[in-house]
Amino acid sequence: MAIDYNLDPYRNWLEENTSLTDPFSPQALRDMVYHILMGRNYRLLTEPNTKGRLFATFFWLSKVQESAIDNYGDDWIERLTEDLVSTDKKPEELKNLLLWILGLTNKTSVNLGLDKNDYVEIVRETIGHFNELFDRIDIDFKNDAWLLLMAGSATLSIRGSQKSKVGKQVERIFLKAILTILGFELDNNFWMNVERDLEVEREADAEVQSRRGRIRIEVGLIAQGNQEVVEDKIARVGRHGIILFDKLGNKSRVYQTADRAQVKLIQIRNGNPLLEVYRHLQPLVDFELNEVHEEDSDEIRDLVNDLPDELFRI
Repeated sequence: MAIDYNLDPYRNWLEENTSLTDPFSPQALRDMVYHILMGRNYRLLTEPNTKGRLFATFFWLSKVQESAIDNYGDDWIERLTEDLVSTDKKPEELKNLLLWILGLTNKTSVNLGLDKNDYVEIVRETIGHFNELFDRIDIDFKNDAWLLLMAGSATLSIRGSQKSKVGKQVERIFLKAILTILGFELDNNFWMNVERDLEVEREADAEVQSRRGRIRIEVGLIAQGNQEVVEDKIARVGRHGIILFDKLGNKSRVYQTADRAQVKLIQIRNGNPLLEVYRHLQPLVDFELNEVHEEDSDEIRDLVNDLPDELFRI
């Protein structure tokens, strides 16, 4: 590598700030589950971590830019791209950096069908397009603009990564916590991540034993505006099934669809999902569930704290 990429300081800074590297520790996930059970917005718990990673990455990008300008001068953008393309066995940070210089994320690059052999030509075309947009270019402005371009792409990458990691993992832990609190036993009368088979065409997040079979449960910690995800889950869970979701828009007609299919929808935000799951399942199962009460934050905190650490390990 022709320049100093400042990887060690970047990695060390993240490692020394544990809140940025381990937002999914058992205790962090325990707190997240408590917030979800209380009907609160769990995303507010992960947002400081995400912003911290962004600030650290922006600082790192500025240091990389400084080093590139010192080594390559005004042609640093193209030269840096060439250096990264020619570097074999790049660590993940430099793979991302190469895409961010182009104003891309990995997902966008895949969608565009790009190969790394295309990258140098793409950056040259982008520089040419920039020069056409601005007749009189101040080099400092160009450098600032490219730093912002990289930072914008980094933001999309990091937020996408955090969202993906939080999504299904937290959904599974949240659902497992609810069923355990109510008195179900894993692999005895409830099962997680049930695959499709000859009897059922679609997989399910969980199934619980009922008096006359099994009840399917799906979780979608989706924000308002993604009602098509909930609609898809209605067909997946079937009669008496449960769908837990974050929230839906005021004009959503999903509830009417769920009523026709005899599916129980449970909105988490500003609700009491634990109590609603209890009320729906108790008449359908063949044993007494552990009783829960209305809006008792102390009780819910104690119930979550009593759950074993292994339940919260990803």
